[in-house]
Amino acid sequence: MPRGMTSKPSSDEKLALRAQGGCAASFEELVRRYQTRLLGFLRQRTANAADAEDLTQDTFARAYENLHRFNTSGRFSTWLFTIARRLCINHGLKKRPQANSEVLHPLESPALSPHQTASDQDDRRQLWNAAAEILTEQQVTAVWLYYVEDMSVAEIAPVVERSRVAVKMMLFRARKKLMPVFEELQLHQPNGNSTAADGNTSAGGDGTSPKPAELAKGKPPAAEKAVAEKSTVESSDG
Repeated sequence: MPRGMTSKPSSDEKLALRAQGGCAASFEELVRRYQTRLLGFLRQRTANAADAEDLTQDTFARAYENLHRFNTSGRFSTWLFTIARRLCINHGLKKRPQANSEVLHPLESPALSPHQTASDQDDRRQLWNAAAEILTEQQVTAVWLYYVEDMSVAEIAPVVERSRVAVKMMLFRARKKLMPVFEELQLHQPNGNSTAADGNTSAGGDGTSPKPAELAKGKPPAAEKAVAEKSTVESSDG
């Protein structure tokens, strides 16, 4: 390799393939990549942090025990989150009553003031709390994976064990249920600015209602645009 050039990080699937061959370091790298993400996913639907941490460890243990069953032609993230969701359901754990803003939004923009950061965290916490109260377990899972994990409809479908069309309808209905909460939060924005007025809420390319920016984990406008473009491709895939 030429001097000064760095190697491209291995994909999750390549790491999983190496782990299947007995490479412990590869599995350790997968744990490093997904530990915080899994914790956030499970914290959203458990009673307390201890339960989420236990389930996170159980998920990795179950994944390690069943690595030989993972088909490396698929997405490792889909397989791992499927394990996590099933473990959570099997444990009979309820959605947590309050969201953890640190898990929901761990990286803050340095351009934001402390007041703005606290306000954004509070908005996200309120929105996810509302999601836990008014959405079904499948809807919460689909919305989390779509906005926070940036997974495609095709990747979400196996996790919630539904068809792509069903997932699109699930997201549409979830957004519709959450829209009154989202609009209420916009009324309390500084200077009365609303996301809709600023043009930061765009209609989903999959034919669904507008996407509340607060659902995304602090994604910049460019990332929001990418998600919208991804939805357009998904809608054409059926």
